[in-house]
Amino acid sequence: MAARKTRELRSPVRSLRVSLIQSLYDSPIATAIRESDNLFPILQTFHILGTIALAGAIAIVDLRLLNVAFRREEPAAIAESLLPITWVGFVIMALSGGLLFAAQSAKIYGNVFLRVKALLLVLAIANVVLFHSTTHRHIRAWSGSVAPPGSARAFALMSLILWTGVIVTGRFIAYF
Repeated sequence: MAARKTRELRSPVRSLRVSLIQSLYDSPIATAIRESDNLFPILQTFHILGTIALAGAIAIVDLRLLNVAFRREEPAAIAESLLPITWVGFVIMALSGGLLFAAQSAKIYGNVFLRVKALLLVLAIANVVLFHSTTHRHIRAWSGSVAPPGSARAFALMSLILWTGVIVTGRFIAYF
């Protein structure tokens, strides 16, 4: 009986969600992207370039925090110099990704890889927020012979795993 009530409560929410997805799919901009010979591949190209900028910058910082690369450079200097690239990459990736999703939303909404990517993306962003609100506050202390603390290395490792997962699952969306 409880399971039936839960399904009945979810049904209006699911209907609303499906209706919103269909409205997004039917929107003029999504239709224009789908019907254009050039817009979709151009958006894909920008999405890839934004992803490269974001993931590349993040990976460099993460590898430094893990003491794998750039050991002679101060983590704060690397993070500060790459922050603008990270933000530009994120904005390009988010805008182009949103438009790509809009163009295909009704077709891919149920795609398991899309859902996993969305979950990984939320977790990756949460990891960034947690890192910056806790461990990152002491980044200037990790210079010279002082290695980043275990918490910084844990955030960096989780970041590499999560962003790699976002990229890999994103690639699989088109094939399933």
